[in-house]
Amino acid sequence: MRLSFRTKLLGSIALDLALMIALGIFALNGFSSVFQKASMIEQITIPSLDLSDRINFISTKYHALQLEYIINNSVADKARIEGEMQTLEQDMRTAFTAYQQLDTSMVEGETLNAVSMAWQRFVQATNEQFLPTARLGNTGSVQPVLNRLNPYYEDVLSATDILGQLSQNQANNALASVGQTFESSRLVIYGQIAFTVLLSGAIGLLLATRTARRIRKLTDATVAVAGGDLERMVQVGGGDELQTLANNFNSMVRSLREHRDMLELRNAELAESLYVQQQLTEDIIRRKQAEETALRAQAAAEAASQAKSMFVATMSHELRTPLNAILGYTQLLHLGAKARGQEDVLPQLERIRLAGKHLLTLVSNVLDFSKIEHGKMNLDLGEVQLASLVDEVMGIVQPLAEARFDQLKTDFASNSVVYSDAGKIRQILFNLLSNAIKFTEAGTVTLRVWDEQRANEPWLVFAVSDTGIGMAPDQLRRLFKPFVQADESTTRTYGGTGLGLALSQQLAAMLGGAINVESCPNVGSTFTLQIPVQCPTQAESTLVMAASSLVSSSVVA
Repeated sequence: MRLSFRTKLLGSIALDLALMIALGIFALNGFSSVFQKASMIEQITIPSLDLSDRINFISTKYHALQLEYIINNSVADKARIEGEMQTLEQDMRTAFTAYQQLDTSMVEGETLNAVSMAWQRFVQATNEQFLPTARLGNTGSVQPVLNRLNPYYEDVLSATDILGQLSQNQANNALASVGQTFESSRLVIYGQIAFTVLLSGAIGLLLATRTARRIRKLTDATVAVAGGDLERMVQVGGGDELQTLANNFNSMVRSLREHRDMLELRNAELAESLYVQQQLTEDIIRRKQAEETALRAQAAAEAASQAKSMFVATMSHELRTPLNAILGYTQLLHLGAKARGQEDVLPQLERIRLAGKHLLTLVSNVLDFSKIEHGKMNLDLGEVQLASLVDEVMGIVQPLAEARFDQLKTDFASNSVVYSDAGKIRQILFNLLSNAIKFTEAGTVTLRVWDEQRANEPWLVFAVSDTGIGMAPDQLRRLFKPFVQADESTTRTYGGTGLGLALSQQLAAMLGGAINVESCPNVGSTFTLQIPVQCPTQAESTLVMAASSLVSSSVVA
């Protein structure tokens, strides 16, 4: 009977599997016995050794505390030692309870009871004889009482030593049993492994010898075909899979000859396609060059914008010096004219002073805005006296309110200790209050201050409300843009550059907060400054300002 190569391989594999299954079953049984004994060591023997050591340690510590109790005269030390002794008594009860929960032998259980009884006698003698005598004072009468405790202590140590020896013997016996079981299982497993290897080797050698000759024929034919001989064929008999493989090999060679002819035809087509790809590559290179030119132009434009901003900052800084001089001389002229009684020139000098101060404010706003734009505005953080700061700002804007016949009100309800930049807060409040006064005539301007909790963090809220002209929704959308006012008519009527609110919004972002606004035409407006009580660091403020510039249009309520 002729068997196929597949049947022969399956038979040898089945035999190997049967031997390995038998080996695995025996190994499992042996290792199960080893595991059970090892589990006993882990769950009973080792804990019992640890507990016997724990009992011995508590007994020794307890006796040491008795000696320390005699040495110390302080009432506080005696009370502390008594507390530690009570803790050790509780630890000993816990150790006895844990030991009793172990599955111990009868002999070990009796020894544990002997240890427990000896310990109870030792503790009872301590509490009834030793402590009452030693608590009164460290006199010579205490030493005999301590000596009478020694027999009880020695009984505890003796019983504990017996208990530890029993646990150690149990551990030694368990380890010896585990080692013997493991050694027996290992010898049998080695024998089965050797038998399996010998049998598998014999079967493999037989199959290899009979099939090597036919495989060699296939190998020679494969080498010849790899060398370019597509006319080579191979003849292998046997009626099994190797003969099928030889027939498939011959079919493959015939297919390779057909594909060779097709490849020669495709080579010509690929040459033409390569030429088209070269043309496309040249087009892509020209497009990349155009993109690089555009990027260089963009970089030049950004550099020009940077130079413009630096020029504005420099000019704003240079303009403030002569303006301050003009204001100083104007003040001197005003005082001189008033002293000489030249009342007719006082109005003209006052107009010069007001115009110069207004121009100085505009220049300062431009300078501050340029500093913020270039990231050169720094924070001066410290603890802010909030109440005095609010009073100071209200005092500054009081003359402006009186000139507009406005009534100023303050509602201060904050108890927070603020860590922030007082100058920035003062500048924002001044801008908001002066804006409210400018657009309110014979009305009321109110500053309210209170605390809020947001995400478990303390925040401070300033609300500036007025009863002025108010704004429509389309005006609110343009409100915080630099150099842009809500309406051109307000610029003609009330003056201003539209830079104050934009600067205030940027300063609020540096402090980690924002400014929101609610307004209704002919009713009034409410600007709300919200900042954290704990101001972020300079680096965090820079990130907040960057985010604020991206969403500045969304802060309008």
